[in-house]
Amino acid sequence: MAKKITSEDIARLAGVSQSTVSRALNPDTSWRISLRKREEIRALCHKFGVMPSRSVKKYAFERTHRIAFIFGAMERDLNGTGRSSFIRNMCDILQASGYILELIRLDYSPEKQVKNVRRILNSGTADVYIVGAGMLNGQSLELLHRNSTRLILTLNEEIVRNPYPDHRWLSYFSFSNRNARIQAFAAIPPEHRRKILFFGRDSNSSRIKVENIRQMLKDSKDSSACVDTLLHPAEKFIPSDLICRVASNFLFEHAEVLDNYTTFWCEGLCALALFDHLTRRGRVPGRDFTLISHLNYGKLIPPVEPGINLIARNIDLEAQKLCEQVLRLIDDPQPENVVFNAVYMPANSMKSNSPDY
Repeated sequence: MAKKITSEDIARLAGVSQSTVSRALNPDTSWRISLRKREEIRALCHKFGVMPSRSVKKYAFERTHRIAFIFGAMERDLNGTGRSSFIRNMCDILQASGYILELIRLDYSPEKQVKNVRRILNSGTADVYIVGAGMLNGQSLELLHRNSTRLILTLNEEIVRNPYPDHRWLSYFSFSNRNARIQAFAAIPPEHRRKILFFGRDSNSSRIKVENIRQMLKDSKDSSACVDTLLHPAEKFIPSDLICRVASNFLFEHAEVLDNYTTFWCEGLCALALFDHLTRRGRVPGRDFTLISHLNYGKLIPPVEPGINLIARNIDLEAQKLCEQVLRLIDDPQPENVVFNAVYMPANSMKSNSPDY
């Protein structure tokens, strides 16, 4: 009678410990094992008919069919057609796969983080938690992790390195406009790069974009080139339908400054106010000035002026990619990093689906 193959035999054949075999067969711990070794162990188990132990089955992942998206300031995060379109697309995609997207507001002040995360968990555990990087500290993330091994941190291009290098169980969904930014810069005639004006809100996001432009100027080895800034005061929160009005009023007060520039780089909806201001003064896009802006676009977002060069973020596709990552993590908790890239769209290349910030 042939000897029955056990997990101990699988461990010997795979060259690992018996505990490693147990971890590889447990959906909640398999991410700790390399993908190559995990597949080798599972293949051996399938070949010899070795099944997970009862203890593994007992603690195996049980789906709640809930996906939790944790926000900080909802009045800001859900403001504007772009952001609301992104959430709507996620709801549609996840519901089609049998999951519900739950929006959770969290006071992420340091002294309240752990307490509020416990409150969230008391209302029930989600299959996957999506959290903005910087919202939670390490202790709060570990508290979430003890209840769900599937955590995704969303990163913007401004976060240039992993903020939690010791938390190997975290997955990341990152947005980058680096390639599109380089393409937009390369499209500017060399003689027009020497004096660029950046227009936007006085915010950390604007300052980072300015530094990126300065780095591209430095890389171009043109020592005479420079980027100046025209930043209007940043209120704590400005609704998207008022951003253009605030920017227009600010431009009216600084109209004489604009006459010294032919190349403009903008943040979001500020570009629409600047484009309107320049054309009203008789300047023709492409001939008298070049305007580049960071903007979102999608099926539900209203059209924008075609004369603007875009570093464009496809909200519809971004929502789809994030949902695909969520669904993969549900099936396999192995942490993964996904990078979603903006695209460069030259002026007049947009037909119907146009951006919004």
